[in-house]
Amino acid sequence: MTKTLRELAQDREEKILDHPLATRSSASLGRQRVEAEDPIRLSFQRDAHRILHCTAFRRLRYKTQVIFSPESDHVSTRVDHSLYMASIAQTIARALGLNQDLAYAIALGHDLGHGPFGHAGEMALDKLWKRIDTSQSFSHELHSLRVVDRLAFRPSTEEHGLNLTYEVRDGIVCHCGENTEQYLEPRAKPGLALEKIKRRGTVPYTLEGCVVRLADRIAYSGRDYEDAMSVFGKMPALPKAVIRILGADNRTIINNLVTDMIRVNLKTPERIGFSDDAFDAFTQLYRYNCKHIYYHPLLKEYAIRAENMLTSIFDFELRELSSRRQTQWGLASDKDPMAVRELHHFIQKMYGKRDRPALSQIIIDHMSLMTDRYARSFFQEIFLPKPVG
Repeated sequence: MTKTLRELAQDREEKILDHPLATRSSASLGRQRVEAEDPIRLSFQRDAHRILHCTAFRRLRYKTQVIFSPESDHVSTRVDHSLYMASIAQTIARALGLNQDLAYAIALGHDLGHGPFGHAGEMALDKLWKRIDTSQSFSHELHSLRVVDRLAFRPSTEEHGLNLTYEVRDGIVCHCGENTEQYLEPRAKPGLALEKIKRRGTVPYTLEGCVVRLADRIAYSGRDYEDAMSVFGKMPALPKAVIRILGADNRTIINNLVTDMIRVNLKTPERIGFSDDAFDAFTQLYRYNCKHIYYHPLLKEYAIRAENMLTSIFDFELRELSSRRQTQWGLASDKDPMAVRELHHFIQKMYGKRDRPALSQIIIDHMSLMTDRYARSFFQEIFLPKPVG
């Protein structure tokens, strides 16, 4: 009997995945909502395509990575970082016989929860949310899960969320790329309720998820250094250990770290990580970036302005929605400013009348999906005087 295209794809996957901890599509814990399998693509590849085609991913094109001005061709944006990271994670997965589609999908979706203005915006949204509800906190990896589960739309369907597999959702919510970990081993508990995770730091369930978590740092460390040079000009010399062990440019740094990770896992398949020398040099590079890039006076000034702008927008939306009955949320008149009409259109499209979350959650949802330029446009329309005549 002739095999279907999907069965042929399944056979090929079985031949490729020769790592003892590789995650097979056929062993997936499934989706939140049951649906028919694709006739050609396996589940993790299908997830990657859903992420790639959703509007939330396209918006990353106009969101800050580290250096502000995401419309500049000379610095990386959040979408650039996601694509760089996906290629690194896929390379490591291919070399080790892990599931490339799974690593690729997690990497593409890991930053969908980032709001405007990078980590400065993330800290501002966290502060604003806590001001209204001290039990809440905003971190981009936890919110990325909410985006793929609830806020993103699949093309040609009215269903909310992308309905991704458990393994991809797990890798997204557990990626936490700001940790400085030398090694990671997949957690033993497979059935953790991901939406109940409230703090960052939970280790991924799959080794592919662990690869992505470490690939995140590989993708941004050298890239941030080269972006900073293009904006700030001459930079202080990199530590000697960084140059000697990892290299002095992004291409070499990535190559050496990826090679080191592969070699380490070949020796200890149960975990993924870095050798002692590479990890020490990598840590020094991170400290260098913190001192000379992430806390650079220009970026600190940018963070202050971003927080002021987001605070003004948050307070405005809070006043706007608080002044109306809940039955009027999602309803706006032609006389309202465009920004107000778009806020109400978002509510009407995103939530039904019976499943609306708390007011502060609605505002956080709306603001988290803003690009840098949309936030600036919103602020300008509401708060800056319009020309007369």
